[in-house]
Amino acid sequence: MTIAIIGAVNFDSLEYHLHDELSEQCHTVKIFDYKSLLPKKIDLGISLFNMTYVELKNKQLLTEVLSFQPDLVIGVYRHIHPLVVKGIKNEGIKIIHINPDQMTTLQNQQIFVEAYDSYFSKDPYMVSFMKEKLNLNTFLYQEAFNPRVHTKPKNKNEDLENSVNIDVLCFGNLYPYRNRMLKHLVDHNIDLKIYGNKAKYFPENLENSFQNRGIYGEEKAKILNGSKIVFNNFHYAEIESVNNKFFEINGSGAFQISDYKPILNDLLPIDPKLVSFKNLDEAVKLIKYYLNEKEKRYEIRQIIHSHFLDHYSYRNMVNHVLNHV
Repeated sequence: MTIAIIGAVNFDSLEYHLHDELSEQCHTVKIFDYKSLLPKKIDLGISLFNMTYVELKNKQLLTEVLSFQPDLVIGVYRHIHPLVVKGIKNEGIKIIHINPDQMTTLQNQQIFVEAYDSYFSKDPYMVSFMKEKLNLNTFLYQEAFNPRVHTKPKNKNEDLENSVNIDVLCFGNLYPYRNRMLKHLVDHNIDLKIYGNKAKYFPENLENSFQNRGIYGEEKAKILNGSKIVFNNFHYAEIESVNNKFFEINGSGAFQISDYKPILNDLLPIDPKLVSFKNLDEAVKLIKYYLNEKEKRYEIRQIIHSHFLDHYSYRNMVNHVLNHV
């Protein structure tokens, strides 16, 4: 098939990995990025709220997508204008939407009025709401990791841990809710290293832990695996879902401790209580326990890694989506 993806051209993004996996399966694929249509100096936020400008640029986006003559269009952006979706459907082309985020990131809620052929959400709550309250053709999907990018290093676990020398790692966007939780860990004398992008109101006691950069691709897989524990606290709006980092961490073979969610009973091959917490006191207790139990860490991470290789690669995810189209 010829498949167009409407989303961001960023390394290690959902769009990147969809493009990679679909190309691996011998489809002809291209990403169409709304931002590439904007003058370099214009602010994307302003462009999204100037309606005349928005319509002009989305008509241009529609023209470029249609010139590619796709058999299928996959929307990932949450601000795709309804005129784009309608224009694609008027040409008899199927268009679906895959939403990789929790429900607070729906822009102006365009996806609820756009006539996609199918919708995919990772959150069972959102799937239920969209199907039962909005009569939308919605399916649950699970996020994934890319074994060609999130590759487990060949070094022995102990050797890699000695090389990286990190007790507890946290990475990603450093929002205030996440920082508040991390502050609690540091207050309990946990040696923490943080990679990512600062948000406002960064706590002073985290400055010594902050590495002042993000981690991506092969380096990310090495640092994740070389850390004794990767601490993953989900966004507060993950109602019944987990984040994509959950799949990348487990898929690359690292040892992870995360928030408890009932869906972990379906995602993990072990009792979730072994690697998840319901409150911060439980988190501190688990971290301090596993820092002193390296063989248990190694055993658990191998069991989970094997399970994720079999069930949660982008090949699994792409096949699941295409089977519902």
